[in-house]
Amino acid sequence: MKILLIDPSYNLEEIGGKKRGFRQVINKIPSLGLGYLAAVSERAGHTVKIIDCNFGIDDTGLIYAAREFNPAVIGITATTPVFRSASRVAGIMRNIFPDAVLVCGGPHPSACPQDALSAGAFDFLVLGEGEETFLELVSHAGNKINIGPENIRGIAFLREGRLFITQKRPRIENPDSLPFPARHLFPPLGAYRPTPASYRRLPLGIMMTSRGCPSRCTFCDRAVFGEEFRQRSTDSVIAEIEELLRRYGAREVRFFDDTFTINPAFVEDLCGKIKKLRIPWTCLTRVTAVNPDMLKLMREAGCWQVLFGLESGDNCVLRYLAKGNTVEDNRRAVAWAREAGLRVRADFLVGSPWETKESLKRTVQFAKSLPLDYAHFNKFVPFPETAIYKGLINKGRHIFFNGGSYINNHSEFIYTPDAFDKNEYQYLLNKAYKEFYLRPAYLLRKMLAIRTVTELIGQIRGLASILYL
Repeated sequence: MKILLIDPSYNLEEIGGKKRGFRQVINKIPSLGLGYLAAVSERAGHTVKIIDCNFGIDDTGLIYAAREFNPAVIGITATTPVFRSASRVAGIMRNIFPDAVLVCGGPHPSACPQDALSAGAFDFLVLGEGEETFLELVSHAGNKINIGPENIRGIAFLREGRLFITQKRPRIENPDSLPFPARHLFPPLGAYRPTPASYRRLPLGIMMTSRGCPSRCTFCDRAVFGEEFRQRSTDSVIAEIEELLRRYGAREVRFFDDTFTINPAFVEDLCGKIKKLRIPWTCLTRVTAVNPDMLKLMREAGCWQVLFGLESGDNCVLRYLAKGNTVEDNRRAVAWAREAGLRVRADFLVGSPWETKESLKRTVQFAKSLPLDYAHFNKFVPFPETAIYKGLINKGRHIFFNGGSYINNHSEFIYTPDAFDKNEYQYLLNKAYKEFYLRPAYLLRKMLAIRTVTELIGQIRGLASILYL
């Protein structure tokens, strides 16, 4: 069958706010989710096309490309911030292909099936990991299996106007069983522009070495990959890196695992193998999942930067966020990384229900006291099905995701903590960035640390984004 997969475009104002600000540093990277769906579909013998609408493809271009391909099944991926765009694209596709099966998957439909189906644009939702579920849906659409949709595990649809959710599908136990993402169906890797803080060299290849996160952070949604951790083999990871380098021209790799270092034996084995490739790489991890020896091993193997989710400089806030670490743990891990020769990015979460003016001030002061290369003061958004979201709903709070649901949009807010009014919250968010980044000593240190022309250009874009806040 012909399968069209679409990554809908995001509205720059929705993502980065009304000012130019963060719109200049939007993380434009290929969708790994669609890449995996395309790969398993091709392996099953289907013909697949991917349209990434974030490359200046307007409605006219989308319609032309879709008509030329003439798909029987259309799959659209959606996070919460881009769901409105996904619904709009689905409406366009419905008008052109009234008989096509329209499917939506990703974080938003997995967490909010009722909301996703109420848009009236989709026939089916894929809940959680999509590869096996999507293939079964495609077989159903092509009358290749003689079962009703209610017997396909892991989907949702409307029956007589009411939500019908089928039995939950088990997670994919062995991620090595999946083919590598079908990157040949995306625009060239060099056309993508990740956020400047995440690379030294372009093109940047992104990949994952595991699925699932056993941590119980109250602000994090695990609707897609769940809490069960599943690790790929190091041989599989190395083979994918080699494909990124040789077939797609990547000059650097970023691992997008929630906690890259959760399995020390895996890290040690991978470092021994990746060292031979002489490729720079970065990763995301937790401060409680590293130690000095591990960080030194990573640096020797080509890692040049780690991203820690520090979240707050206030221990009370950290406890409510269920991070499992303290302010002192944060400080110690950053020091270990710097001693190992690594650069450090840090994510801070600003504006959770327990945030106060004092805790926010402590967080900014804490960030300034650390030898950080980058600090992201991410606006808190109570994403669907997170523990905080459920708690707010149980207390009678109404959360509407019709605007301002992206963490870098400082113009619109779907949630403001009780200790702030909206204008004050907005001012303090912007002030946190300026206070951290516009320090003369910091700017001088960053300029002296630049190693490539590509990095220099990225840093100029990043600085401009702060100035425009």
